Amino acid sequence: MIYCGEMDTRLNPISYFIPKELIPIGNKPILVYTIELLLKSGMNDLAILVNEYNKQIFKKVLRRHFKEDFYYIVLPEPKGMANDLLFAEEFVKEERFIVILGDSFFDFNLESYMKGFKDEKTSCKILLKEVKDPERFQVAYVGDNRIIDLEDRPKMAFSNWAVTGLYALNKDIFKAIKKINPSSHGQHKIIHAVKWLLQNGYDVGYETLKGKWREIGSPLDVIEQNIDLLCSLEENIMGEVVDSRISGKVVLGEGSVIYNSTVRGPAVVGENTTIKNSYIGPYSSIGNRVIIDRSNLENSIILDGCNILGVEYPIDSSIIGEGSVIIGKKEMKKTHKLVIGNNSKVYLSI
Repeated sequence: MIYCGEMDTRLNPISYFIPKELIPIGNKPILVYTIELLLKSGMNDLAILVNEYNKQIFKKVLRRHFKEDFYYIVLPEPKGMANDLLFAEEFVKEERFIVILGDSFFDFNLESYMKGFKDEKTSCKILLKEVKDPERFQVAYVGDNRIIDLEDRPKMAFSNWAVTGLYALNKDIFKAIKKINPSSHGQHKIIHAVKWLLQNGYDVGYETLKGKWREIGSPLDVIEQNIDLLCSLEENIMGEVVDSRISGKVVLGEGSVIYNSTVRGPAVVGENTTIKNSYIGPYSSIGNRVIIDRSNLENSIILDGCNILGVEYPIDSSIIGEGSVIIGKKEMKKTHKLVIGNNSKVYLSI
């Protein structure tokens, strides 16, 4: 099961109009990487937990990437991941299963992880990753090769083992969920249900992650994950390059054209996009139907349908939402003209 039901505001204003799990990184939604990992690991019976407002958006986007039609479980009112899993109890039945957060990125041998869980007699198996800043995460305390305790984002952690957003579970988790109380914010958290299992004599195992994991919880996380993914980019020029200089690995989609410009990879450009008289620096992901003219940008994510015109100073480490228009004008009076939505962030060089 892939959990996409959380109402999270940390990636606003981008996530006002698109669920954070569908924000493109390297021109592919975060969730697509997760589904590809699951399918590659032999897991074909997938359910996606969504809320009643975004189910159709998920279906529309995922149809562009997969032939499979996934099973959706609609959460009428998300009250925390643990409570929301109760709506999946009928889907799971007696089977062992995994729950993975749709806004987390994993790159590891999931097939081996699940084989280990199937061979064990544990009720739950959690995946841990050693981190430098454990206070940002849910934390596990480990001793004598077993889980001793779990803590939810402590103010001061005495362990560097973060609990990642992947849980291998059996039906005992549903009993635990029905026993726990909500947090002070009214949320039923999965870590509290796992802790209940631990405290009531159930076997809770763990495995330490040697591969990659990132929780996508802020714009900076999106930018950094984009850098990581583009580092492994394979060059593929399907569009047209005219009087331009291309260096490094670049993907250029069908119907796109680069004219009289410099593009330094790694960078990815979607379909039917026009770049002219511009500089595109490394670690740039540019979507479909974008127009960039007389502008400079690098290390940024530009979503579909944007127009960036006459921006002389580089746009750097930015995420530009779908359909946005950015225009630079030379005028006698130096001013900033802004039309921005709720909770937007604007950083101006002065």
